[in-house]
Amino acid sequence: MTRLKGTCGSLRMLKARKFFCRGILRNLLYPFSYSFNFKSSIMKTIFFSVSIALFLQLTFSQEFEITADTMDGKLMYESWCGRCHGDDGRGVVEGIQLDAPVPDFTDCSFNSREPRKDWMAVIMDGGPARGLAMTMPSWRESISDEQAGVIISHIKTFCSETGWPPGELNFRRAQVTLKAFPENEALMIPSYTSTQTASAVTRFVYESRVGSSGQWEIALPLISRFGSSPAGGVGDIEVAGKYVIFHDLSAMSILSAGLEVGFPTGRRSDGFGSGSVKLAPFVAAAKGFGEAFVQSSVKFERRLKTGASELFYTIALTLPLTDEKKGLFPTIEVNGISANGNSGNTILITPQLYIGLVQRGHIALSLGTQIPVAGTKPFDYRLVGFLLWEYADGGLWW
Repeated sequence: MTRLKGTCGSLRMLKARKFFCRGILRNLLYPFSYSFNFKSSIMKTIFFSVSIALFLQLTFSQEFEITADTMDGKLMYESWCGRCHGDDGRGVVEGIQLDAPVPDFTDCSFNSREPRKDWMAVIMDGGPARGLAMTMPSWRESISDEQAGVIISHIKTFCSETGWPPGELNFRRAQVTLKAFPENEALMIPSYTSTQTASAVTRFVYESRVGSSGQWEIALPLISRFGSSPAGGVGDIEVAGKYVIFHDLSAMSILSAGLEVGFPTGRRSDGFGSGSVKLAPFVAAAKGFGEAFVQSSVKFERRLKTGASELFYTIALTLPLTDEKKGLFPTIEVNGISANGNSGNTILITPQLYIGLVQRGHIALSLGTQIPVAGTKPFDYRLVGFLLWEYADGGLWW
C-alpha cells in the first residue's frame, strides 16, 4: 500500500504509538509494585500520565489513513486543502499567513463561475497553470485525477445556494450574438462601417451579476462620422437586464431572457440617435457539443415615438483550437435583420477570431468583419472587434 505525501499515517507515527503503548503497559504493572520505592513510583506515575495524554493525542488526532485508493472528498480536502483553505472552505486558518489572498469557497459566485477543468488544472499543476499565485502547489505527484475530481465535488458543496449556472456553460462571447451566461465584464467594442459616409462607433459596456442568475449592464456609444461633414458625439445610452431562466449541465444548455432600454441621448440631427425611447426584449441561448458550442439570440426592438421596429436574429458556432483559456477560438456568425417599412431584410456573415490573451482567460481580444450576403445592403462591410476584461477574475494588467 502506497502512502501519499502529506498524510499523517506514517511509519514514524506507528513507531511512536508502539513506544507509548509499551511505556503505558510497563507503568501499569510497576508503579505500585510490592517492592515499593517512593521516588521511583512518583517518576513512573508522571511518565504514565504523560504517556496516556500523548497516546490519546496520536490515536485520535488522525484516525484514518489516506491511500492511493481513498475516494472520500471531505477527508482528503480536510487532510490536504484545509491546511490553507480551512476546513469550512472560507480561506481563514488561524496561524497561517500566505502571500496571496486565499479564495472563499463559500462564495457561490467564485465557486460556480469557472468550469471543473480549470479547478482540475490548478489542483494538479498548481496556481501558475491558470495564472494564479505560486503559493498554490501542484499535487500531480501525490493524487490521481479521480481523487482530485472527488475533492472538487466536495469543494462545490461549500456553495449552499441553488440556481447558480455552472462555469461549463460560460461560453466565449461572440461579436453580435447576445450571451446567455451572466457576467462581470467590462468591454470596449469598436466598429468601422464602410458606406458612402463612413463611420466608427466605440461602445463602452459595463456588466455586473445580480444574485445567482441575474445581470444588469449599461452601454455608452461614442460615434464618429467621416467624409465631407465629419462630426462626433455620444449616441443613445442603453441599459439592460437579463435573467437565466433555464440551465442544465448534463445537456450543456442555458437559456436567458431580458430587456434592453435605449434612451435618446444622441443628437438625431447628426444621425447619432433615434430621438425616441427604445424597448428591446430578447432571449439568448447556448449549447455545448463536446469542445464546440453554439450560441443564438433573438431581439425585437421598437421605438416608442415613431413605432419603427426591427427583429434581430443571430446564431454563432465556435470551434476552439485549445483546451486552455489562452489561445484561439475561431467563430462564424450568421446575423439576420428584419425591419418594418421599406428597409427590408438583410442577412450577414460575420467571421471572427476570439483570442484569449492570458492564462487566467479574463482578458481577451476579438477581431472580425461583417459582410452583407443577402437582401438589402445597408453597408459595404463592417470591421468589428472587442477588448474584454472579466474584472472579477483578476486585474487588467495581471
